[in-house]
Formats: sequence, C-alpha cells, structure tokens
Amino acid sequence: MMTTDLWFWRSSWRALLASVFAASLLVLPVGARAQVSERASVLDVSSRLTELTRRLNAKPLDAGALEEARVFGIELLDASRFNEAERVFAAFRLAAPEDPSGFYGGALALFNLHRVNEAETLARAAVEKTQAFSTSRKAPDREAANSPKTFGNAADAFVLLGVILAVKGDDAGALAAVTRAVKLAPENFDAQFALGRALYGAGDPASAASAFRAAIALKPADARTRFFLASSLERAGDDAKALAGYKELIAVAPGAAEGHLGAGVLLVKRAGDDLNEGIRELEKALAINEGLYEGQVALGRALIRTGRVAESLTPLKRAAELAPDNPEPHYQLAIAYRRLGQKEAADAEGAVVKKIHAARRVSSLTSSDEATPRSRP
Repeated sequence: MMTTDLWFWRSSWRALLASVFAASLLVLPVGARAQVSERASVLDVSSRLTELTRRLNAKPLDAGALEEARVFGIELLDASRFNEAERVFAAFRLAAPEDPSGFYGGALALFNLHRVNEAETLARAAVEKTQAFSTSRKAPDREAANSPKTFGNAADAFVLLGVILAVKGDDAGALAAVTRAVKLAPENFDAQFALGRALYGAGDPASAASAFRAAIALKPADARTRFFLASSLERAGDDAKALAGYKELIAVAPGAAEGHLGAGVLLVKRAGDDLNEGIRELEKALAINEGLYEGQVALGRALIRTGRVAESLTPLKRAAELAPDNPEPHYQLAIAYRRLGQKEAADAEGAVVKKIHAARRVSSLTSSDEATPRSRP
C-alpha cells in the first residue's frame, strides 16, 4: 500500500477507510509504476486512448491492444489520473466483458473520483467475474484470477468491495468481504490489513490485533500496520503490549511522529514514574510534527500535572489553534491560568468553553429539528 498519514487513532472505521484506501488501494499487484507523467498533456493521453479504443473495437480483437490498454489504465491509476483511467477501463470492459481486471480498474478509478455507488457496482462485478473464472475456467485461468500478481485478482476485488461498503456505512458487509479476501489469500497483505481495520471498527480490537500481526508478518517494515497493531492492543486494554508495539514502531520508523505520540499518550495515561518519560516522547513527536493536536493537548495536560504549568501554555495554545471548535484546550488553559494566579485569563478561557458548548447544543438542536418529519400545512 502507498504511504499515507498514520495518525488515525480517533478516526472511525468508515472515515479512516475513506482517507486511507483512496490512496492505498492504488498499490498495483503487478508491480507496475507510472509511465504516464503527471505533466503529460490531456491531448497526449486522449490521443493514445482514442487509438487504443479503435484497436479494442477491431474484429477480431487484438490481444496486444487489450494488454496495452490494461497496462495504460494501471499507469493512469498510478499517476492519479482517475478520469482518464476510468475511460480506459470502460473501453477495456466493452472489449473484454468477462475479464475481471477491467471492472476492478474501473472501480478503483471511480472510488477515487468519489463516485462510490458506481464504484460499488463495478467492484461487485469484479468479484463475480473472478468467481466465474474460479468455477468455470481451466486451471491456468483459475490460478491467474487468484494470483496475487494479477491486477484485479479475487482477493483484491473483495478488499476493494469491503472498503467501498465500509465507506457507505455497511460495516457488516465490509467485514464479510474482507474476511472472504483473507480466506482466499491469507498471504495478501492488503486483505489482512483491511480485515484488521474492519474488526477494529466492529469493536473487536483483540481480533483486529491478530489480523495486524498477520499483516506485519508479511511486511515487517510497514510502520502504519505496526501503529494500528499497537492502537488495537491499547483499545483491547493490553497497555503493556501496546507500549511494546509503539516502541517497536519507533525502532522501525524513528523519524515518524506517530510512534512517539502513541507511546507518549499511553505513558502519560499510566502516570506514576512513566509520566516524565511520556512527556519526553510527546516532545519528540511534536519536534517531528508540531501539527498533531493530540500531542499538543496531551503534552499540555501532562505538564500541568507535573507542576510545569507555565510551560503548558505553549502546547495548549497551539492545540486551541489546531482545533478551534474543541473546548478541551481552553478548559486546560483555564486550569493553567488559574494555577498561575491569572484570574482574568482563566475566566476568559472558561467563557470560550461555555461558548463552544452552547454552539454545539444549538447545532445539535437544529440538526434534530431538521430531521423531524413535519405534517403539511
């Protein structure tokens, strides 16, 4: 999977999938890399597509044109040129309606274009096509349909369908799809990772951790998976193993803020002798990425607890800038100012907290009112 932001600790399963997989599913099982420059003109790509479409429509079908279209579509996906990729795979499907890769490639393109319903239709078709290959074709075709080296193989089709269903809010369908993917191809990293996310979202962090461990066995250096493993263990209540997981993440990716952040938040939560170590880890995380709200507010709280109240003001003010509609930084600032004897500043922060809560109540009432059916006048 392609690299993406790691810090999704507070994200929902559905929101996380929308952000992670829109990019990560573009990893290509066939190992193709982009040959289409992002600077290539629309005219150049359009001309090539026109010529390929002409060849794909020729009778008898030119097998060479079919393979060229497949590779070209993959290149366009890898270059994030999704509109053009969708056009290529649409032409491909017309020429080879039984080939799963045309449906899989089209679903990927549409998903990244946020045309989720259309993407679901094609993803389901890709699943059906791979199943047809598995049941009605000769051994070489069956093996190709399930090979991890094949673009749009059965496991990848189920993973994509699972991601789409999760984004649409069908968590049960998503879990069923990615579970099927793992059964088909337990050695498929994307399938194990998606299963871990689905189980985490379904409220089963212990089982999620098992799936993430399986994914790590396939890609030991994948920092993101190690982060999710540690997060799952923490949510499952196994703080000792979670802390070990964050420290393993730090060892694998010392330059990534997320390992330090996860360890810091956990150590601060444990308090006692771990509190000062937690502060050091949070400081390391923020030295790498000062834009981490969770790190700024956690550091501010920890500094207040250790009596370093004046030092807490800087991270808490930064947290308030990063999340202006969150009352927590202002609540902590009010505590800090009060302990510093600055009553007016404390009262001002307290007023901000009340204002944010009042705005939230109004928003909640408005939303409820709009959702209430009304009879006609």
